[in-house]
Amino acid sequence: MIVPALVLAVAALVVGGAGLLALRHRLPRNRVLGVRTVWTMHSVDAFRRANRAAAPAFVGAGVAGLAGAGTALGAATTGAGVTMLVLGALALVGLLGAGGVIGSRFAEAEQAEHEALAAMPATPCTAGVPEEPEEQACAPAAGACGGACAICPRAQAGA
Repeated sequence: MIVPALVLAVAALVVGGAGLLALRHRLPRNRVLGVRTVWTMHSVDAFRRANRAAAPAFVGAGVAGLAGAGTALGAATTGAGVTMLVLGALALVGLLGAGGVIGSRFAEAEQAEHEALAAMPATPCTAGVPEEPEEQACAPAAGACGGACAICPRAQAGA
């Protein structure tokens, strides 16, 4: 009973540690730990955001696994210890799966938002700019700045 409890404790420490790293945006993009989907592996920023969304479930999985391993080691009877070990393992796996689903859905939502923004036609930026003659507006989408007022030389010269 000691070996399975130690294995569960080590797994819980790894999962909980990855969750704590993800909470602080310190989990590096890798092929072993964290939420790894096509979209999250596309960029470091997407990986960090998806794992940050899943981090509370990862930390909870680590705590549940440690609690199960600890109570299994401290149980008076073998039957109670095995029960606590199984419950701790189920809680670890269940919360880990929930975190994966949350992170994956977060990544899918970001991907859909990114695709929707990319599908929008490029138009000149007019937010917050009073109506002026055409020569003071941002360059058309085909121009050098692509319609972004922050980099539009005409908008900066007029300000």
